[in-house]
Amino acid sequence: MKKRFFFFDVDNTLTIWPTGVIPEDTLYCLNKLKESGHELAIATGRLQLDGDYFGRKAGITNIIADGGESLTIDNQLLYMEGLDISMCRDYLAYLDEYDVRWAVTCTNERKRFTRFPDIQQFIEDWDNYETVVDSKLSLENIEKFYKLFVYMTPEEEQNRGIAQMNKDIIRYGNHCILYEPMTKSKGVKAMLERFNMPHESAVVFGDGINDLSLFDPAFLNIAMGNAKPELKAKADYVTTDCDKGGILDACRKFGFIEE
Repeated sequence: MKKRFFFFDVDNTLTIWPTGVIPEDTLYCLNKLKESGHELAIATGRLQLDGDYFGRKAGITNIIADGGESLTIDNQLLYMEGLDISMCRDYLAYLDEYDVRWAVTCTNERKRFTRFPDIQQFIEDWDNYETVVDSKLSLENIEKFYKLFVYMTPEEEQNRGIAQMNKDIIRYGNHCILYEPMTKSKGVKAMLERFNMPHESAVVFGDGINDLSLFDPAFLNIAMGNAKPELKAKADYVTTDCDKGGILDACRKFGFIEE
């Protein structure tokens, strides 16, 4: 059997959101893939810290995190990049002109740093980031921008004519726009090259808008049954939902595991 490299998004692909539970049939499939000699990796938009956490739960030691901008192999972090520094500084300065609240994640921790204590009113119950308020927070002193949180509703954004920093945005609840890297296929290719495997060996699983950056013509692109319509339209195959055996069903269909 041809050796393949499997890449799994986390939320609503490998795990059930928001509980973070990995279904038993998925764990069974991961073990069977490893027994068959395949390589496995996480491919998430989450911080490297979170990617590593879910990798350990799944028994996976290779992690693409930060939307493709960090690489961990055999539990060793090789690099961790983020968003363009100048672009982030310029955009946050622009938001200051419009008195728009914002926060940044600039360390490999579940923390957001902000000047604005009143953003607490916009934070959702399921959001597990710690908010650190520093009234003297200086953009010039921030050396890495892993995530930007911009606090405004879609209506406020439209009515006030606030420009977006780029097209790579996710609605993080109704009151927040989240900017994070969306270059997952870049991370996949970097991982494959480290293992001396061709791009065509990649099998990728995803469900969300940020997984549009995971799918690539060179890969076998599999969307979960619960995936966004835009991702399903780009997929080579649509499997069942993540909590209905989606990963196992796809691996059985393509003969990737031996039972």
